[in-house]
Amino acid sequence: MPDLKAAVIGTGGAAQLHLDAYAASPHTAPVAVVSHSAERAAALAAEHSIRPYTSVEAMLTAERPDVVSVATLEWDHEAPVLLSLAAGAHVLCEKIMADTLASGENMLAAARTANRTLGVNYNYRAVPAHRMILECLALNRFGPPVLFSTVTHAYLWPHMLDLMLFFFGDPAEVSGTLVDDQGLRPPVSAGPLGRPWEFGEGVEMLYHPSISASATIRFRNENRPNFPEFLATISSSALVPLEDHFWSFSLFGRDRAVSVDAATRANLNGTPRLGDLAAAIAKLPPYSYEQSFADSVAAFVEAVREGWPAPVSGEEGLAALRLDAAITEAMRTGRAVKLPGATANS
Repeated sequence: MPDLKAAVIGTGGAAQLHLDAYAASPHTAPVAVVSHSAERAAALAAEHSIRPYTSVEAMLTAERPDVVSVATLEWDHEAPVLLSLAAGAHVLCEKIMADTLASGENMLAAARTANRTLGVNYNYRAVPAHRMILECLALNRFGPPVLFSTVTHAYLWPHMLDLMLFFFGDPAEVSGTLVDDQGLRPPVSAGPLGRPWEFGEGVEMLYHPSISASATIRFRNENRPNFPEFLATISSSALVPLEDHFWSFSLFGRDRAVSVDAATRANLNGTPRLGDLAAAIAKLPPYSYEQSFADSVAAFVEAVREGWPAPVSGEEGLAALRLDAAITEAMRTGRAVKLPGATANS
């Protein structure tokens, strides 16, 4: 018998995957979906035999959900997150956490005040290949890292920034450069101004590059006098063929290396190369985009039930925003930007 009632705010592709995950869990029962569009809410609710709403407040009052997923667009995260936390729900927010640093900070403060769990759905942390790499890093099987390099489609820029925090912890300094064309920027549906996310004055984060963007991130190897620092580079473009190439990356350590090529929607583990870890990853079954959502939502539900921290906490979601904002500042100014230790998994 499910012991948690779950509601989803939003009706896009991510919202559908959250509802599927809650329906599949033995511990959650989806009860409601909310959309500004009564038609979209009714259609998705009918698929899951749940109740549709056009008001977040009305849904929270009538349903009293234990867990709420906020799967709206980025500029529409803050208000439903704050309302849900205030109503006593634990909240899983889609990435990126917010469209401004101030909104992310408000959400985190509200979770602390409400004494509720706020998680951010960076679902690619659940990819088995990534979990194996993290374990090898934790066990020092790479030796001190010396270089990490990745190429991604523009949609995966914020995900890869989060993965670097997941693998390596807090960055020390960033620099970056950009070739931008607003007309080639990938659409993120209509933004607050009715246009795709812009690299314009007052916008804090790059979020999705257009023609090309590149950043260098300096990390520190703690207690490694011979290898005190290392560099990670990320390059990204909207012109990378998305369905053939979400990302590729290579990690070189003093003692071991691994490369993951051409992760795709059908197999986020990609094609591994270089050494025994690659051989182990190659034995994994394909792991899909949809499975990453199912596992991420299930892990959040488990954390709520057990009283554990969220798999990706609000603090970590805010750290990813701060990293993108620092890179964006470096791109604008042409100068390296030092980061005060943002909170992230190390």
